[in-house]
Amino acid sequence: MYTLPSALKQEIGKYNELIKEYQSKKIDPKEFKAFRVPMGIYEQREDGTYMVRVRCSAGFISPAQLKRVAEIAQKYGSRLIHITTRQELQIQNLELQDTYHVLQDLYAIGLASRGGGGNTVRNIMASVDAGISNDEVFDVTPYNIALTNYLIAQPDSWTLPRKYKISFSGSDKDNAFAAFNDLGFVARVKDGQKGFKVYIGGSLGSQPMVGHVLFDFVPAGDILYVADAVKKLFSRYGNRRNKHKARLRFVFYKLGKEKVFELFNQIYDEIKQVKQLHFELPLLSPVSPTINLPVETPVDKSAFTLWEERYVTQQKQAGYVSILIPFEHGDVGPGIIKSLGEFLTPFGEDVVRFSMRQNIHLRNIPKQYTATVYNFLQGIGVDTAQSYILNSLVSCTGANTCRLGICLSKGASGRLREKLASSGLSLDRLNGIRINISGCPNSCGQQTNADIGFYGKVGRTDRMFPAYNVVAGAVIGNGNPQLAELVGSVSAWDMPDLTIDILRSYLNNKGTNHSFSDYFKAGGKEDIKNLCQEYSKIPDFKDDKNYYFDWGSDQIFSLAGKGTGECSAGLFDMIDVDYNTIRQSRDEIKGITDPNKAASLLAKIVTASSRMLLITKGVEPKDSAGIFDGFTERFIKAGLVSGKYSEVVNAVKNGDYAGLPSQKNLVFDLAADVIDLYENMDDSLQFPAEKEKEQPKEEVTNKVALKKDLRGVACPMNFVKTKIELSKLKSDDILEVLLDDGEPIENVPGSVKGEGHKILVQERIGNYWSVVIQKR
Repeated sequence: MYTLPSALKQEIGKYNELIKEYQSKKIDPKEFKAFRVPMGIYEQREDGTYMVRVRCSAGFISPAQLKRVAEIAQKYGSRLIHITTRQELQIQNLELQDTYHVLQDLYAIGLASRGGGGNTVRNIMASVDAGISNDEVFDVTPYNIALTNYLIAQPDSWTLPRKYKISFSGSDKDNAFAAFNDLGFVARVKDGQKGFKVYIGGSLGSQPMVGHVLFDFVPAGDILYVADAVKKLFSRYGNRRNKHKARLRFVFYKLGKEKVFELFNQIYDEIKQVKQLHFELPLLSPVSPTINLPVETPVDKSAFTLWEERYVTQQKQAGYVSILIPFEHGDVGPGIIKSLGEFLTPFGEDVVRFSMRQNIHLRNIPKQYTATVYNFLQGIGVDTAQSYILNSLVSCTGANTCRLGICLSKGASGRLREKLASSGLSLDRLNGIRINISGCPNSCGQQTNADIGFYGKVGRTDRMFPAYNVVAGAVIGNGNPQLAELVGSVSAWDMPDLTIDILRSYLNNKGTNHSFSDYFKAGGKEDIKNLCQEYSKIPDFKDDKNYYFDWGSDQIFSLAGKGTGECSAGLFDMIDVDYNTIRQSRDEIKGITDPNKAASLLAKIVTASSRMLLITKGVEPKDSAGIFDGFTERFIKAGLVSGKYSEVVNAVKNGDYAGLPSQKNLVFDLAADVIDLYENMDDSLQFPAEKEKEQPKEEVTNKVALKKDLRGVACPMNFVKTKIELSKLKSDDILEVLLDDGEPIENVPGSVKGEGHKILVQERIGNYWSVVIQKR
């Protein structure tokens, strides 16, 4: 449906040349990766295994293309096609050389993977029911395709500070989450003219944000100007140094809404003065006038009736229906996809859309063929008998294949599905409840716009265990979008049971036609917090080993096998515990009138603020006094934070909380200063004041300049201490570290390489390892 860029064929050829140079070690792996990822090709968790992400604007693909994608997957040995939460397809488990041939074959059928990854314009989403919904203002699909055609033809769409996500919704219900994208368009009509309400800066990742309303109405003909101006704003002012603060929302956090809007308007006016941007709306193929298929009766009348109630929707076009085809986790074999493409061909070109809940939605199916479709789905093995909620759980791929994954989110989702099916809950009353799971703090599973959401983290008792932060209560659409709120945490083992308890509480309290967000606001938030607290006790490993295994794994939980920066993930995960404690306690104290409760919350803030960044200094306090002593020594006396905070730090150290309510502003200032330090910390874990004090390092020869014995130091502290030692050296200096066998040697070298340093030697010496590192 979209038009392939003129430069794409040449870029595919260049990619093939780079594969050869990479395989013959003529280019640095980072140089190859920098080209490969923006082409939409990711390396999976297993070394040497890749996937190709196929752009499907508005979730559209023709039946013929669908069939050919399946054939391409089969041709190169892939047994898995994955539907993503951005309405795309992924061909999984490919050999590197085959990825080039896949790109060639996709090009031949009018599809591309360019922009499937990296710092690029990503797949542009649209309401899955665009063009067929009774509620829509107008069909946004043609505008989506037109904007796609424009942006993917621009060279600067591939060199942004970070990903640029765009979405179109057909009404204020915002079922394409326009308010949660970097740029979102919501269809409107004003004085008979088509146009859009425009959101800017939304995002669901770390430190998520609901988009600001940039325009209450902009004419439809101006969308190219708007998207181009936002792209140029992002390119000029986005953070290219720190990928963790590189999304568009961080420009708002840094400059503020008024300044960003001022800069946007300057760029917007500049573009309008120098460019004339016009576009033609693509014509969508009409439904097929003749369908040479038999009209069948259902093989099981009662089962068909129940399925029809759950999965079939009347379109606004009289006599036509939309049919949802569910796939658990969005995973489906190419054989099923091929059969589906063949079956749907007689129904015309505009028959398939991929949804953000990782399913396929058929459209423009004449109502008399509903049973024919049902019988076909039964015949190819699609599960048609389950309640909708069991087929609408969203999970990213997690640690199964993703190099950033912490938890096995698909395993957790699968176990939740099993437990829900046998829970005794009235599942059909839960239709529309959004449960989303991500395996790490990134938001590929879109947990922060869910009714109930989870994102993976590292929990700790006497050792690491898989766990999730719990968020809930997102509000979508109707002019009042809100992110889900953090309400607690839970072990991976207990997550399915907690979810069922939350749903039971919702059903018991929902009343008539109450949404989950209504329940959340009317007391559900406290119910969920209390339920999380009930699951907070984690037994030690010797008492119950179940908690230390992730769902679907027979290995004790660790970060081994995680890709770039897995120790960094553990490090920042630990920092985030205190960061979130500060945020939650600050919010909670607003409604507290009891001075004792207020004092207790303020003490929590002081403790979390004092502990939050100790790990960056390699400090592991043995007790609570060690937290405050370490903070005083490494941060107050070092001049990183003001000495004025010594009073409240010492008061909490000594258990003297009574005076804290009168010093609330001082406590809040302490927390704000610590958070500011964190947000300005560089990749070597240094803070601005430290960099100002740095002295030029003496020249040293290319021999081991430092040696550090880290035996007995656990992850991620061993990685932190390695970073601290590296920060003392100049570029090309050599550091030798000694690491224990097991998790330390499995994790630290990979994290060091992920930060750009070079591993020269990795050698076992008895029961430990010597790792020799050359600083970048």
